[in-house]
Amino acid sequence: MRRPDLSYDQPSAIGALMHLDARLGADRASRFLAADGLWHQWIDGPPHKEHHTTPDNYRGAIDELCGFVDESAEHCPPRCRTRM
Repeated sequence: MRRPDLSYDQPSAIGALMHLDARLGADRASRFLAADGLWHQWIDGPPHKEHHTTPDNYRGAIDELCGFVDESAEHCPPRCRTRM
């Protein structure tokens, strides 16, 4: 979030942070999502970002990806799981 020039990874970063907050019972994303936080500064800054959706949708995408990885790992032999 502190690198607004990296516009390609801001949605993934906030989604991942929100996912980790939910899993760990933390609250790290809230400062970025506050009305004057870095997320809103990035969304409101150049270039125009009309194609972006809400942080909750990005969190949902990360949740799905992590769910897929977790489910896939269940099918790995035990020796494979220790390398992940």
